[in-house]
Order: sequence, then C-alpha cells, then structure tokens
Amino acid sequence: MARPIGSKSKPIILDAVEKLIATKGVKDVSLHDIALSCGLSQGTLYYHYATKDDIIFDVIVKHIDELQGEYLEWIKRHEHDLTPERFLEVIFYKGVKLFDRAKMHIFLINECMSENETLKKKFLEKYSEWRSALLLGVKNVFAESDDPEALAYLLMLLLDGLVMQEVLQAPSFDESRLIAVVKKMGK
Repeated sequence: MARPIGSKSKPIILDAVEKLIATKGVKDVSLHDIALSCGLSQGTLYYHYATKDDIIFDVIVKHIDELQGEYLEWIKRHEHDLTPERFLEVIFYKGVKLFDRAKMHIFLINECMSENETLKKKFLEKYSEWRSALLLGVKNVFAESDDPEALAYLLMLLLDGLVMQEVLQAPSFDESRLIAVVKKMGK
C-alpha cells in the first residue's frame, strides 16, 4: 500500500535509498526498487524526484552533511580538551569503522566517477565543504602545523583509502601507527 505524499516522504526515501545502496550498490538500484522499499507509489516518488540522479545527489548531500555535522559538533564539544590522538581516533572511527556508512561512501564515489559529470560536480562541491570542515579541526588540534590545509587533505586521502580497505575487507592495519605518524606530521 502506498503512503500519502507528505513532508516526511523525502527522509523516508533517502533512508531507504541508503539501505538499498549499502546492499546492492548504486547501479543495481532502480526507481521501482526505491518506491517498493519506501512503501510509496512510483508516482509519489516522481513527485519528489524526477530522476535517480536527483535522489543520489540528495543521498550524497545527506551523507556528507551528517558526517560533517557530527564531526563539527564533536569538535565544538571537545575544543578545550582535544588531543591529536583522540581527534584522529574519532576521525578514523566515524569515517571508516561505521561499515554501512563506509560502504555507501565507496558506492557514491564510484557513481560519481562514472560519466555523470553533473553528479560528479555536485559531489566535488560537497566534498570540498567536508574538507573545509576537517580543516577547522586540524587548525584547532595541530595549531603549530606549517600547512594545516595539506594535513587536512592528507587526512581525507587516508580516510578514503582506509574506507576502501575496510570495504574490501583487507587485512587491517594498526591505526595507532597511522595516528602516531600523522601526529608527528602535524608538528
């Protein structure tokens, strides 16, 4: 049975799409799958989203905004007692160890690497916002760093690489070693 159109439909759609992406990947998810998963008619789905790309973009925005929001909130709560080790532990945990989030992140990056230039451009804009937020924490924690922007960029590269390793279920690496190296680089 289809649910009625309402202001709560978009969050329901996005939550369902995230779950579908985490299990099937982006390419194997259809608008029909999404409508069924949400308990919405396809007409209601089209009322909110004209294309699958529109939905995927909103999932990207939600994904990065949630990650960024949690991160900024955490930084604000701990700005006076933040150590480099704790900062890096939290970054690696939230960005890598939350498996469904990590898996969805890889699927979204993969979709943006396809020939869809519009989606790629929108993803890069959101990614740039995330890097700017990460830079705030780096500047706070590694105040003595000569190049905090490069350090924030390096952290993003590390996170993406660690996410890939996590999704591929590669043998794990002792993250405390990475934390020690990054800490030294931040000086």
